Amino acid sequence: MNILITNDDGISSNGILALEKVLGKEHNTYLIAPLKERSATSMALSIHDSLRVERVNENHYIVDGFPVDCVNIGLHGNIFPKIDLVLSGINRGVNMGHDVHYSGTVGAARHGAIHNRKSVAVSSGNWDKNYDYIKEAELVREVLNSWVQEFIPGIVYNINIPEKFENSLSSIEVAKLGRRTYVDTYESKPIIGGISDFFLGGSDLGHVPEEGTDFDIFFRGKIPITPLGLDQTSPLELEELRKKIRVKSK
Repeated sequence: MNILITNDDGISSNGILALEKVLGKEHNTYLIAPLKERSATSMALSIHDSLRVERVNENHYIVDGFPVDCVNIGLHGNIFPKIDLVLSGINRGVNMGHDVHYSGTVGAARHGAIHNRKSVAVSSGNWDKNYDYIKEAELVREVLNSWVQEFIPGIVYNINIPEKFENSLSSIEVAKLGRRTYVDTYESKPIIGGISDFFLGGSDLGHVPEEGTDFDIFFRGKIPITPLGLDQTSPLELEELRKKIRVKSK
């Protein structure tokens, strides 16, 4: 299988290197990643600016752009063979609930899904920059070897691995997205007149407790996998809006 591996943590992150090291033993791996960290860039895509791309070796490229730029070049830049699977991660920090709308990790995988590739996003609760993520990569290898035939192109399979986990497929549970809560704080620095610098000083992250969500499963020490579709239409509001418009139109 030809696997395109990318991330939003940058080319030198241990998570992406672990995936390449472990999966490269059994699959054809093609690594293309941002030059520097591009967290929370969602599906940002460079459409008016040129991108500087560095060829490190035959299967390894660096892009001075966003994670989605990396995937787009990997799929359409004529540098790799036809890609079967887009794999994004291993991210340093989880992407659950509403995080998936901001995440560059999930955004990169979603771009693969838009282009009808099997797509997987992998994130870890381990924030240690010195951690090697080999155990997580070995779990991903087992997931792909056992289940990839069941995965559907156009769907993102979002996996979040706790810091302490059992390296077994039996630890994985299918989950729905939970609801993240954010309390953001900004620091401001006046410059001149009405101009100031605003810096996001931090976010207090929480979640709404609900059974069966990715948060529920993750905090029970299990590994949630959530299938994310591309259609964001709200079925309930679709029907309600039709009813409201019919009433207003009369």
